[in-house]
Amino acid sequence: MVDEARPSGPMVLLRISDGTYHMHRAFYDFEQAYRSAGAFSGAGFEVTMVSATGQFLMRFEPRAVRAEF
Repeated sequence: MVDEARPSGPMVLLRISDGTYHMHRAFYDFEQAYRSAGAFSGAGFEVTMVSATGQFLMRFEPRAVRAEF
């Protein structure tokens, strides 16, 4: 019997920072974690993706946010 509430993959943790404030987000779906990291980076945040054991996976540099007038 398979428990539908259990996560299907290993946990991926995002460390998100604007230089003064840090937050974390956890995902069990790598693709969703990757998309979220890209979105946070596009909003000007620095994002580090690590495994649940703390192993570095990748880093996303903050991208400049363009003001639209």
